[in-house]
Amino acid sequence: MAIVAGIDEQLARDEHQLSEVEAVLGTDAQLRLEQSDLRLRGRRLEEVATQILAEEVGKDGEVHYREWFALLRARGYLVGGKVPINTFLAQINRSSAVEPLGRRSGRYRLARVG
Repeated sequence: MAIVAGIDEQLARDEHQLSEVEAVLGTDAQLRLEQSDLRLRGRRLEEVATQILAEEVGKDGEVHYREWFALLRARGYLVGGKVPINTFLAQINRSSAVEPLGRRSGRYRLARVG
């Protein structure tokens, strides 16, 4: 019986280690808790993106959306969707917190209040 108990304990440790490796590699079927809030979509994406814009560029600064997306990624955030940069662009275009500069320049700034 002691041998069986020892094997069961070793199996449980091995399964736990395998689960940890799968989670780190991103092959685990279930997203780890510490990663769950890093993949952004919708309103949360807008909130985080505008916060980063305010912190990195400031209220009067402007940025190209690709640079802005890179700032978001540099902070460790992931964007949901098949093509994350398109998801990002679609969400910021819906936001009232930012305004585009020019018709098709790809540049944005925080919306001016007033």
